[in-house]
Amino acid sequence: MNTKKLLLVMAALLALFAASCTTFKLSGAQITREIPSYDTVGSFDITIPVWEFLGSAGGANLFNATSDAMDTKIYDAIQREIQKFTGDAAVNVVVEYRTSFGDMFFNGLTVGILAPAHAHVTGIIVKYN
Repeated sequence: MNTKKLLLVMAALLALFAASCTTFKLSGAQITREIPSYDTVGSFDITIPVWEFLGSAGGANLFNATSDAMDTKIYDAIQREIQKFTGDAAVNVVVEYRTSFGDMFFNGLTVGILAPAHAHVTGIIVKYN
């Protein structure tokens, strides 16, 4: 009976440890005091698949080897949305890093070698006056 309790406590601690480790990198953000006046020309809501390596799905990566692998994909996707609406910029951009049960299952199946997840990106496209 004690062995079962010990295993249960160890599994709970391992789950807590795994859930508490996350890696997120934000780069290329532009902060300005004065934004030119603009009109909203559209909005976007896109999901981008993410394939990272040596880590957990939606969590930390060993050595952060692929922590910035999404930068180009996200910037390119936002740029395509700006062009689609013939806008000048994207504002109020929100990036959420998500994982699903399938992502975690695949991550477990590959013993942490492949770590799939999704970046959910929303924002508003504007055209300057």
